[in-house]
Amino acid sequence: MKRFPLTLIAALITPSVFANGADLIFTNADVVTVTGENARAQAVAIKDGNIVAVGSNQEILKQKGKETHVRDLQGKTLAPGFIDSHGHFAQYLPLIESEFLYPAPMGNVNSLEDINKQMSAYFARPDLDKDIIHVAFGYDDAELKEKRHPTKDDLDKFSGDYNFCAVHISGHLATCNSKGLEFIGFNNQTPNPDGGVIRRDANGDLTGVLEESAVYAILGNLPQMSQEDAIRRFGKVQDMYASYGITTTQEGLATIPALKAMKIMAENNLMKIDLLAYAKWLDLDEAVKLMPMKSTINGFTLAGVKMVGDGSPQGKTAYLSTPYYEPPHSHAYDYHGYPVLNQEEMNHWVETAYKMNAQILSHSNGDASADILLNAVERADEKLGKEDRRTVVIHAQTTRFDQVKRMQENEMIPSFFPAHTYFWGDFHKSSVLGPWRASNISPMGWANSNDLMFTIHMDAPVLFPDMMTNMWSAVNRVTRSGETLGEHHKITPYQALEAVTINAAYQNFEETTKGTIEVGKRADFVVLDSNPLEVAPLDINQIQVLETIKDGKTVFQRNQG
Repeated sequence: MKRFPLTLIAALITPSVFANGADLIFTNADVVTVTGENARAQAVAIKDGNIVAVGSNQEILKQKGKETHVRDLQGKTLAPGFIDSHGHFAQYLPLIESEFLYPAPMGNVNSLEDINKQMSAYFARPDLDKDIIHVAFGYDDAELKEKRHPTKDDLDKFSGDYNFCAVHISGHLATCNSKGLEFIGFNNQTPNPDGGVIRRDANGDLTGVLEESAVYAILGNLPQMSQEDAIRRFGKVQDMYASYGITTTQEGLATIPALKAMKIMAENNLMKIDLLAYAKWLDLDEAVKLMPMKSTINGFTLAGVKMVGDGSPQGKTAYLSTPYYEPPHSHAYDYHGYPVLNQEEMNHWVETAYKMNAQILSHSNGDASADILLNAVERADEKLGKEDRRTVVIHAQTTRFDQVKRMQENEMIPSFFPAHTYFWGDFHKSSVLGPWRASNISPMGWANSNDLMFTIHMDAPVLFPDMMTNMWSAVNRVTRSGETLGEHHKITPYQALEAVTINAAYQNFEETTKGTIEVGKRADFVVLDSNPLEVAPLDINQIQVLETIKDGKTVFQRNQG
């Protein structure tokens, strides 16, 4: 695409265009336009929520009218608002006021004793309801001192008569106490659901640990929120996303109750940032009855469908083509995970989505799962014809080099999860994948060498939607132990910034309105205290989001007092 010099763009907009001038002008900014690695400006003018001029202070101040508000950013960095290319906004609604069991550095739960201590305090509260299921999120067996999942017996020690489940940091596993298992309808005679496992001990008794689709029973039994509760939580979740500089986010596995809740919020003009929802594949028919595919209500869009092809690498449920380095619990040496959707099922859902003009997001952590998706896409393209569908491979963690080539040929977009290199990189190397495969996790270098556009994400609430940590991980690929995992897959800070702005906008079919600071685009910005393209790469995660601006209006401002 041809780019005009910024000074020329500014010159094309004259004061006579606006009777009262711009609404807002930012001056003395370090404007990173993301229109080229070295493209910079000093000032930006905004009118009616859109960018109307970009250039030098002198040029842009020509847009000043009697009612124009001029803000001096005093050298702070102004970048396009961040776009969350994959996450689960609605999953925060039941969690935002619940307990989080994250390990360091996000939290302080690093042992079973820590879980016991935190949750004992929770269950000592006098106001708890014994007729609902209580859920905590974020424990990580890979980081617990005991290197195992808690069992129902562990949870029974502190949970008393309350129904309780602790959800794994991946969201793909969970552990319930005895009362919780009973509450969701599981006992020793309950068969494994399709695409899931209810773990049992050598005697056939439930351990409390659930895998993949077995976890859905917890979600189906969460308490209903009142409208007042939903509005309060919805606001808190939006505020949390905005605090990370995010102006467009995603619900990447929207159930019907979640879609209904988000639609009601949008209809009541409660959206502060834009939100794209991808309906759970099994709910697709009902979802389009709720609102037409690709329709938008006040910033809320039903954008497509989400399939789940397999599980979690750190949970050792991702579907690999070769065995895990160390098989989990009682599995044989040749265990390599399992699919959630087999080839026949994936073929059906890809074709169904194509016929409904629904963009596909498909979770594929393991390379065997990615093969199933690629086969289904190629089959559907041959049957129904190629179009600009921008099918997204979510996570694409163990994607092989040959699969990167196939994705490029099929005009697909991998959305990588490079923060795995820090949070689980050592574990992947020593236990999950082994040294060579671990070094090629989230293979952004292979994508670059094949001109394959990609995005990067944090998969919130697996990790907080912290875009600076997201970029830092992709640029440095440093593990908890300080090792570089996959030097050849590092990307530059500018490529990381593209991945959370213009590339993410392209993934969402919004590249003409978002993702860069250019005339005609929406005035979605993030103000940073330092420029991620100029600080030392290892310092990118220290950069603070000072302000988030959506359509020219501030939706988050950090207290700098």
